[in-house]
Amino acid sequence: MKRLAPLVVLSISTFGICGVSGISGCRLHAQRDDKPATAVTPGEVFIPVAQQAGLIESEVAQTRHVPDVIRVPGVIALPDNGKWRVGAITSGRIEKVFVSLGDYVHADQVLARMHSHDVHEARAAYETAVADRARDQSAETVTRKNYQRTQNLYDMKAASLEQVELARQQWVDSQTSAQSSDIAVQREKAHLEDNLGISISELTARSGEDADSIPVRAPASGYVLQKSITPGTVVDLATDLFVIGELQHLWLTASVRQEYLETLNKGQPATIFVNGLPEVKVAGHITNLGQQFDPTTHTMQVRIEFENPNARLRPEMLATAELPVGREKPAIFVPAEAVQQINGRDSVFVQTSADRFVARSVTTSPQVGEQVPIEGGVRPGEHVVTRGAFILKSELLKASIQSD
Repeated sequence: MKRLAPLVVLSISTFGICGVSGISGCRLHAQRDDKPATAVTPGEVFIPVAQQAGLIESEVAQTRHVPDVIRVPGVIALPDNGKWRVGAITSGRIEKVFVSLGDYVHADQVLARMHSHDVHEARAAYETAVADRARDQSAETVTRKNYQRTQNLYDMKAASLEQVELARQQWVDSQTSAQSSDIAVQREKAHLEDNLGISISELTARSGEDADSIPVRAPASGYVLQKSITPGTVVDLATDLFVIGELQHLWLTASVRQEYLETLNKGQPATIFVNGLPEVKVAGHITNLGQQFDPTTHTMQVRIEFENPNARLRPEMLATAELPVGREKPAIFVPAEAVQQINGRDSVFVQTSADRFVARSVTTSPQVGEQVPIEGGVRPGEHVVTRGAFILKSELLKASIQSD
């Protein structure tokens, strides 16, 4: 006698009749639960209609014409001119840190303060130069008045010409000394302000433990992307204290295989999807097709620029870019969950009647967002299971095991 494949029935408590709003083509009809089960053929799954509600949904397969695209992996990065490394301007010890990772900072904002012996020396040199200038300016005033008095005495025949010349020379020498002292003050001031970042007004206004500390300032507005210091950290000129980045405009560096390079052009649109964030879909465009070919992976690094107005995306995130590479082509799109791996092949379930579903091997293209294009294996008008495909796969595998 011919052996029939075992009956596959999903043991689930009874739900309502199928008819989920928004799902087109759900052709399920009422069936009595006590109706005798019918034998199923290999590759077919039988689910009573009453047990499908809320678990199994299908929709009519329809052809859509979409551009032929490739999907390439990439890494989000900061533009070269959108990142600032904040380093130490001298060796010292970090005393205070005012910001944390992820904080938004403004240009010239003080991020931290550090203690350095260079400040003591620079401050002492500046104060010495100021004192020397005051002394020389005072001497210049005295010699100028002495020269004027000697000149008056010479006019009254009360002083000799030699005395006048001596007084004048002393005045000229004091002027030179005063000018040299002023240059020394300006030099020490520039060292404090330009090299150590301490303004003279701030130096004279501060007192206490901050009097001799060096402020570490933000060179531009942006987010704190890296922070490598805490209070007490000893740093030198080679230390990067912070990395600040402007996240409004980002790059995606994508790896494109050599066979697609001729189909790409600068300015070409691209759509970016971020791994782990299915709701994120960002428009960008190609700005650079790369300069160096990788002979190991046979890929070229292509740069895609895009806007990130809400600063949600961050550097080093993994992403995928869709790039159009040809004319539009017809395809049937189904949700990614509708495609299951059965016997090592992409498959979907086609609903052949109200309570029967058949596994069908299909030919797919790379996923587009949350949809998978099907290029072969399903015909327009057939009902493809869009929800519950994994349940049908489980029942199919169970039936296969029981029949062995």
